[in-house]
Amino acid sequence: MVRKGVNKVFVASYSLSSPLGLDTEENMKAITDYKSGIKLVEEASLFCKPMYASKIFGEHTDPDLSTLERRSIFSVQQALNLLKDFVDEDFLKETQLIFSTTKGDVTFLESGREILDSRVFLNHTAKVTANYFKLKREPLVVSNACISGVNAVVSASRLISSGYCKHAIIVGADLLSRFVVTGFQSFHSISTGPCIPYDTKRDGLTLGEAVGVIVLTGDRAIVSEEDPIVVEGGAISNDANHLSAPSRTGDGLAEAMSRSITIAGIKAEEIDFINAHGTATLYNDEMEAKAIHLAGLSGVAVQSLKPYWGHTLGASGVIESIGCFWQMKNSMLFGTKGYTQSGVPMEIKVNASHESRVLKRCIKTASGFGGCNAAVIYAFDSVSGNSRYDQPANWRELSRFSLSGTDGFHDIIRDWNRRLENTDLKFFKMDDLSKLGYIGVLKLLKDNPEFSDILPEKRGLFFGNTSSSLASDIRHVAAIGAEDDLKASPAIFVYTLPNVVLGEICIKNKFKGENTFFVFNPSEKINATEILLRNASLSGMELVVAGWCDLIGEKYDLNIGLYKKV
Repeated sequence: MVRKGVNKVFVASYSLSSPLGLDTEENMKAITDYKSGIKLVEEASLFCKPMYASKIFGEHTDPDLSTLERRSIFSVQQALNLLKDFVDEDFLKETQLIFSTTKGDVTFLESGREILDSRVFLNHTAKVTANYFKLKREPLVVSNACISGVNAVVSASRLISSGYCKHAIIVGADLLSRFVVTGFQSFHSISTGPCIPYDTKRDGLTLGEAVGVIVLTGDRAIVSEEDPIVVEGGAISNDANHLSAPSRTGDGLAEAMSRSITIAGIKAEEIDFINAHGTATLYNDEMEAKAIHLAGLSGVAVQSLKPYWGHTLGASGVIESIGCFWQMKNSMLFGTKGYTQSGVPMEIKVNASHESRVLKRCIKTASGFGGCNAAVIYAFDSVSGNSRYDQPANWRELSRFSLSGTDGFHDIIRDWNRRLENTDLKFFKMDDLSKLGYIGVLKLLKDNPEFSDILPEKRGLFFGNTSSSLASDIRHVAAIGAEDDLKASPAIFVYTLPNVVLGEICIKNKFKGENTFFVFNPSEKINATEILLRNASLSGMELVVAGWCDLIGEKYDLNIGLYKKV
């Protein structure tokens, strides 16, 4: 059922589980006391050498649920307990579950198995969670690298605003796994100690694991607070520059921040603090400092919460948003633990100590592989006007391209590359999923050269599939084998994120606007494009490519369309 859209989207409840505690208050109490979940971990099943990480230990197990399923269900239950008077049959019918993750239950991916364990498909945990709570709608998965959590919040708020659903449960969850650790280690990006964002001594990120849940609603009646927090607006962008390194100028993230401010209908000086991505890698932190200046926010307090939780990947945007809510409600700005001296080229206002102050509004940002960036603004309802989204766009299909089969993919895709007279040699280094999407978009744009009249910031990509990046995941597992953690290849690992196909397309065709990759249950393929275009309808884009792009083994399935805003 599609209902009339709403002007405001409220934060109805939330919950958080991490190495710092099993609920939100335990986590916030720990951070208030400057405690961190990051410890020296010596566990051969994760990596062949000791490493600093934030890992959950000492959990109860359930023979019927995987660790990720159990953690997700536990945290959703906590969030729904706060709404128990409103969780009825209508609520279950009107609620969309959106799962934010990068790798899901990838630990079940075993090299050499002919039949894949169903749990390696990203939509599996989402489906198990939705079924447990008897939600009536098919769940959606957002897998957009490290911006997944913020992206999921933005997507959920749009689906509510456009009338697609009345409520949304956003689950952000990822596991600390050998798959992930070896991949990041191949980029030499893991810190030698607990991460120190923005500091002169920073030397890399520290990985972590957590689950966060946020319940959003368009129904003010189910929100108990007198002055609830609202999602004022959010935006996503792409650097169109590099797959694994952020833009050196910060222009992509600045675009997402500036567009969020415009949608919120506010001025930059009305933002009280920035909860930044703050991974503590050399290039990310430099880029963020530049972006903050470009967005006119150089005078605003900046923090990173990763010294407390580590980088929790698909969970990070969700749990760090929850950290923002708590700070706003308790008038306390958390410090960036470990920070002593600025190590970024443009000065930003970072402090190691907590500070008591009134906080009415914040902006949460994230950036990730594939050149993607995201920002979302939260504010108290009492200071917030109606978000200034454009009217939901109607789309006119300009053209469509399909390509599918069960064998001969490599010959067929190289033939299309020749027919399209593509001279970019990087094509031959891409993984197969990227080649498929890349060729499809080249074909659409070659048939519609007028696309170049649209500003790069107004061009968007909205893709979906069922297998995520499983073809490259299998290659990564094969590379590290049973024992050799140090054989991970960055050239393979970067493609173990499905949104990287969007990054390749953005770089080639200078698409700098919205870019989101959804993972669907197979039964939802028929509805995928409708959902993608509905999400795009409030993105501010004027031209989008949307549709299905899936590949695993020799089976490939591409069906995408080029759409122009009417």
